[in-house]
Amino acid sequence: MDRVFLSNLKDNNIFHILFDTIRRYNPNASIIFVNNQNIDNEHPCQKWRVFFYNKLFSGIKIEYIPINTNISSRITHNGYNHSFFLKYKKDNHILEIVERVCSTLEGEYILLNQRDIDNRYLYDNDTGLPLEIYLNGIQFKYPVKSVNFEKMTPEEQYEACSKAVLFISAHGAGCTNCIFTPLNCPLIEVNFRKHWYCDPVCKDHMSNLLTVNEKCNGVLSAYPHFHKADYHNLCYLIGKPYVEIEVVKYGGSFLSNKPISKQRLFVDGNELSQIINGIIGLSDSPTTPIKN
Repeated sequence: MDRVFLSNLKDNNIFHILFDTIRRYNPNASIIFVNNQNIDNEHPCQKWRVFFYNKLFSGIKIEYIPINTNISSRITHNGYNHSFFLKYKKDNHILEIVERVCSTLEGEYILLNQRDIDNRYLYDNDTGLPLEIYLNGIQFKYPVKSVNFEKMTPEEQYEACSKAVLFISAHGAGCTNCIFTPLNCPLIEVNFRKHWYCDPVCKDHMSNLLTVNEKCNGVLSAYPHFHKADYHNLCYLIGKPYVEIEVVKYGGSFLSNKPISKQRLFVDGNELSQIINGIIGLSDSPTTPIKN
């Protein structure tokens, strides 16, 4: 049994799949058993999992079976704490996983992950422009490529990430694809620290008695602080450069009782541009961002 990789995970979140893999990864695995109970193998996240496992284990056979007493799930690593912001040192176990799947290509563009309109969509706060339009109005050293992972196959997601010189994304499962970018490709994560008031979202916010930017009397559940440290900590553990930028304000309303599920995110495009410039530099002929 020491040569079997087991996963008992049933949900459809690619970060959870990665985290589960970190805890159970065995580099000598000869077969992979996955719990098939309540799993929709046609779901995009489950297709991502198969793609990821095939990258990690070089095509080792995957078998979907009901996990039972005959095959006990095996934990090989404690994973990492993603509820507190910790400046971890490199972890060889996690680094090996990422090195097996990450790209070794040279970066060709700045990669921006944009979700669907009104689903955590990113805008520049000053101009009101969608962030990809704002950034494409600035002549950086590299062009800006905007993608929506939710509309892409795992193969297409990997292809886009494989040539990124810089990866920008709002906090969410899409950030997990940073494992496919070159190891030295920085992640710029747009966080939700601003107006982080209740988790789960309170009734006043859900009913729009208070806007997404207004303080409430809600309770931050078990976390009296902003606790979305998933990718901050992952980047430290694998030695990937990491920068976060704070949302200036939100637009629209909450989409669910999850505090990150907001319709529109407004960032300081000028600040973001300066961060990008500090990492990769501008072209020889910088231009001024377009204004409305």
